[in-house]
Amino acid sequence: MAGRFLPQSDVDLITRVTKELVGDKQNNKDGIINQECVIYKPSLQESATNMYGESAGGKKLYKNGVQMNALIEADDFDFNQDDFGVNNNQSAKFSFLRQSFIEASMVLEIGDLIDWNYGYFEVGSVNENQLIGGQFDQNYSVIANTFLIRKSSIQIERVRSI
Repeated sequence: MAGRFLPQSDVDLITRVTKELVGDKQNNKDGIINQECVIYKPSLQESATNMYGESAGGKKLYKNGVQMNALIEADDFDFNQDDFGVNNNQSAKFSFLRQSFIEASMVLEIGDLIDWNYGYFEVGSVNENQLIGGQFDQNYSVIANTFLIRKSSIQIERVRSI
């Protein structure tokens, strides 16, 4: 519902222009920016848990991935060396159009994985407070702050493109 000074036609125009810039995977349209990633949600029913409700042995199973377009801001790699070898650390911010999640019938949550640039990033926080025209019912984007995780700690199935 648009406000008095921001009619729904203006909101639709902003959404259409944003989809042309970023891209629209649901309608198989590439955008000008065209940064793609794949989102994996944990499969809670299939993952074994211990008595504390945590994944047993640190192994979580994930559902099929959903390919989405996003604006991605990644920090530089940071390398740490300890007794077990070298660790790569990197954080990244993924900005999605909220309408894309509505069309894909999914919600981005803490703990989801994002596959991008040959690495897997775990969602550490989700921010959905970019409002159009200050209207609380016009949430426009979903921003995920993520961190790089080890590939050896995950079990991923193949990608489902929508």
